[in-house]
Amino acid sequence: MGYQPTLDGVRAISVIAVILYHAGFDWMHGGFFGVEVFFVVSGFLITSLLIEERDGSGKVSLWRFWLRRWRRLLPALFTMLVVIGVWAVFWGSAEQHSQVRRDYPWGIFYLANWGQIFSKVAYFSGTPTLFRHLWSLAVEEQWYLIWPVVFIALFSRYRTGAGGGRDRRWGTALAFVSFGLMVATAVAYLAKWPTKWPYFFSLDTAEWGMRPVGTTNFLYLSTFTRSSGLLLGAAMAFLWRPWRAQGKAHANAGRTLSMVAFGATAVLVGAFIVGRVDSQATYVWLLPAVTISSAALVAVVVHPMAASARMLFGWQPVVEIGKRSYGLYLWTWPISRIVGAYRGSTIDFLVAVAIAVPVSEFCYLFIESPIRRGELGRWWKQHQPQQRNLVAGCASISVIAVAASMSVFFAKSDAVFDAAKDRGDQQVAFDPTAVAAATTLPTGSVVVDSTLAPTVTTATLPRRMVIVGDSTAHSLAINLPAGIENTFTITDGSWGGCSVYSDGKAVSDRDNFTRPFGECTGWESDWARDAQEDQAEVALVVIGAWDVFDVMIDGVRIPFGTPTVDQRFTTGLQKGIDALAGVGTKVALLEIPCMRPKDIVGAGVPALPERGDDTRVAHLNEMMRQVAADNPTTTTFVTGPAEYCTDATIADSTGYRWDGVHALTPGTKLTFEAIANTLLSIQIG
Repeated sequence: MGYQPTLDGVRAISVIAVILYHAGFDWMHGGFFGVEVFFVVSGFLITSLLIEERDGSGKVSLWRFWLRRWRRLLPALFTMLVVIGVWAVFWGSAEQHSQVRRDYPWGIFYLANWGQIFSKVAYFSGTPTLFRHLWSLAVEEQWYLIWPVVFIALFSRYRTGAGGGRDRRWGTALAFVSFGLMVATAVAYLAKWPTKWPYFFSLDTAEWGMRPVGTTNFLYLSTFTRSSGLLLGAAMAFLWRPWRAQGKAHANAGRTLSMVAFGATAVLVGAFIVGRVDSQATYVWLLPAVTISSAALVAVVVHPMAASARMLFGWQPVVEIGKRSYGLYLWTWPISRIVGAYRGSTIDFLVAVAIAVPVSEFCYLFIESPIRRGELGRWWKQHQPQQRNLVAGCASISVIAVAASMSVFFAKSDAVFDAAKDRGDQQVAFDPTAVAAATTLPTGSVVVDSTLAPTVTTATLPRRMVIVGDSTAHSLAINLPAGIENTFTITDGSWGGCSVYSDGKAVSDRDNFTRPFGECTGWESDWARDAQEDQAEVALVVIGAWDVFDVMIDGVRIPFGTPTVDQRFTTGLQKGIDALAGVGTKVALLEIPCMRPKDIVGAGVPALPERGDDTRVAHLNEMMRQVAADNPTTTTFVTGPAEYCTDATIADSTGYRWDGVHALTPGTKLTFEAIANTLLSIQIG
């Protein structure tokens, strides 16, 4: 086959799509499909090289194959990891320190996709990490590790001259396996499977076992579901070698190939524009269409008779971008994350590109290319042992010093950064007088006047309670004031970023910010399980932060307050109530407070204006009151502190809510003192 510059041209189009997707432009929200094009190209090219090595020498050298891949991939990756890691040490936020601490081991060992699958932070989260993009490199490297072993075991015994028919049969079989994976992925998405997956990425076998995973996150990131493109590319390598039979080409072959290239390119561009990472269409038919179109395009651009396509994709400027696609992919995302160029801002994007392109070019010229050409090995052979030892010693000391110092630094960071955690060391105590007492109380009990129950009831203290809901629930559960344990035993059953939905996404008018709910599948089961495991008498439902937005479902934006969105909210809320009632837990729906969102450095989520719209909040509270009224035996609506709507000194204070939405300890104290009597008045049993 020889060097095919047109394959670099295809890579160029792919990396441009991915970079634009990472920039957050709403007209390129399907640019992530560019990664699938990379996978098809890699499967085709690597398998073609293995076949040609087999046919030329009668065998395949596993060591030489891995050495070539090492030269191609590792130096640039490790350079990026060190540079971005050093930046994070000196200028990164506390959240980024925790992210780097978590992502480094996964990235170094090319397991980043599995690290993200088992992480609670989904790939498409609103707080993307500096190394989020390494998942695709992990999938490819796992392919490079496993596929040549499979090739040697199954396909290396026969040369094409002796077994061309075998190659065609193997190629056909691989194509069917690829199509089977596409179908299986579509079925898994429709079935909302898997929700758990085996975890064994630890030297401690006690940590092995089934762990929860987000279905969409798994389908997007896993090596199994994303290998269909690699396998289809490999199948093409067995089936399609037009450079060996160009004399047999039909007279109209060029025109036909041009039409195929045009159609395949149109499908890819269309997918780049309309695709959405959390859409059902992506996994049911759009991703397979991209995979097949990518294979068709690759088939055309390597055909000697495809003059038009080869001229377009072989255009030198495009080819040069393709040659640098690996470095561009490595550097543009973390730099975009650092300068904030991932929310659709053209100016921020241009700044990121102005930094990333020269950095990538420097890496390409002075690190990637020399090592790939073997110049390091030639230098080693040409110099005296004393010189080699001196250089090796200095390099080793430098590597150890950098690795050790960075390891010590990141080891001191929080293993999991929790933006809601109150780090102010504030001595805030729950006021026991907030609990009304009509008489001298029996030991461990309190008498409460209930505005909801017709008679005075007695609650055994402390009342066992689980807090479920979104991140506002989490902030209440972890920032408890001292002394509250005498009145309530509280556990955290929240699921950050999730409300009462398992599909669609919230859409803000600010910077096209979105929050997908695809990974929230099973939230109601989690509520019920947490309540049951904690033997909770009452479940306090705290939601609202993600319910004040317009909703995007299957690419259609539906405004807040419309019957469809209202029904979606009340149906989800009822589902949660039914799940909790099913395990014998009473439900308390906490009034959504007036929110005053603020832009806080490192918050991950900007100050979204919909949260500060009191009319939206009031509308949600009215629906919650109605749902509570419809479930009088199981559910109580709990009125929260009025100060968040009436007292600006409290509502706007970052001492009560660090971002105007999530409570710190003083805010938690304010809330629980306001709602304690109502919670204690709920009749149990």
